[in-house]
Amino acid sequence: MKIQNGCSVRFWTDLWHPKGRLIDLAGEIGTQKLGIGRSARICDVFVDGEWRFRRCRDHFLQDLVHDIRELPLILTANVSDGVLWRDGDDTYSSRFNSKNTWGNIRKKKDQVMWSRLIWFQQGVPRFAFITWLAVRDRLSTGHRTAQWGQAQYCLYCGEPDETRDHLFFACPYTFTLWLKVAGNLFGKDPDPDWDTTITRLLTGHYDRLTFILLRLVLQVTIYYIWRERNERLHNNVSKPVEHIARLVDKTIRNRIMSTRYYLRPRLQGLMQRWFGAHDT
Repeated sequence: MKIQNGCSVRFWTDLWHPKGRLIDLAGEIGTQKLGIGRSARICDVFVDGEWRFRRCRDHFLQDLVHDIRELPLILTANVSDGVLWRDGDDTYSSRFNSKNTWGNIRKKKDQVMWSRLIWFQQGVPRFAFITWLAVRDRLSTGHRTAQWGQAQYCLYCGEPDETRDHLFFACPYTFTLWLKVAGNLFGKDPDPDWDTTITRLLTGHYDRLTFILLRLVLQVTIYYIWRERNERLHNNVSKPVEHIARLVDKTIRNRIMSTRYYLRPRLQGLMQRWFGAHDT
């Protein structure tokens, strides 16, 4: 925020600088060097159109004071203080906008190619989150927990090294499940290699409905594989591949129905495409 008008109650330390709140930039010692008390009001520091600071040799504070003097500030007596919300780099608004505020405070990074595999309109947040962890290799697989001194092995097939790539889908159990639920959506048999699967999803040429289903089946399958793995680890309960395949199929059909695809021209035929992918 920045000052709009008024001087009666607004504290100098709340003044907003393009790089942040001035008290956070200068610190308590900085304000003392500038001869300004913590409870000083803006009208105590900005008098007759001029900023009144104590001289100091700190080059950082000198630059800060220079920036402050450049601030366009007009104080009007007997008028309540007002604030403007920062909308962009150099724009302000009297109304708060959560989207613009989030855009200003968040750390921006380059968009990754695999983001469209995780976030899409027909996705489900809990499935997308687990898939996001899997893509970033942040799931607590045995390969990672072994660094904490815990014994590790694949709870599906007994492989000594339980890695992300083994679970999805090099393990015989999970690859059998992947074959059942993916059907012919890829146009050819799915590959057990994780990197190959992700590359085929990103670079393949699929129609709209097929691409929606491919992303959905990938996320739901990863979710249920991870959940079944944790059931075996913590509750010593296991399910056959056919049972997990039915769970995946039911979950996807329920999600397709919840989109009301039959009322949306861009999604018409979605359920038929899912059934057609599993005709034997």
